[in-house]
Amino acid sequence: MASKKTIEIVKSTAPILEQHGEAITKVFYQFLFTNHPELKNVFNMTHQQKGTQQKVLANAIFQYAVHIDKLEMMKSAVQSIAQKHTSLAIPKEAYPIVGKYLLIAIKEVLGTAATSEIIDAWKEAYNDLSAIFIQREENIYTEREQYIGGYRRL
Repeated sequence: MASKKTIEIVKSTAPILEQHGEAITKVFYQFLFTNHPELKNVFNMTHQQKGTQQKVLANAIFQYAVHIDKLEMMKSAVQSIAQKHTSLAIPKEAYPIVGKYLLIAIKEVLGTAATSEIIDAWKEAYNDLSAIFIQREENIYTEREQYIGGYRRL
């Protein structure tokens, strides 16, 4: 769970993310695909070209900033994203990579407004969120192992 200070800082960035979120996610995907082209196979590149993936990610980050102090509000979004991730077999090892380039993109887009305090808070918040996704996804994989051909194993 993020510290009280981190929660306050992340919440305070919500208006900035609402305004600059798509710019951040566009830069994020550019950095991600340049440095890890092997990850392109888990993304819908048509959605990338149309900009819909960038909008979806920007909105998810914004919603996280708004609801970081009441994550139960994001339960259905977490479930939906976790289901998508498991359907694509996204490995948990991808989370640190995503976090790295997300923070770099925030710095790139916001410049000096992205103080070390803000970046540190988002790093902590991202690590907490990725732990939530990793746990939920592991649970989904475990639940799926209990079924064969659509039927629950006895």
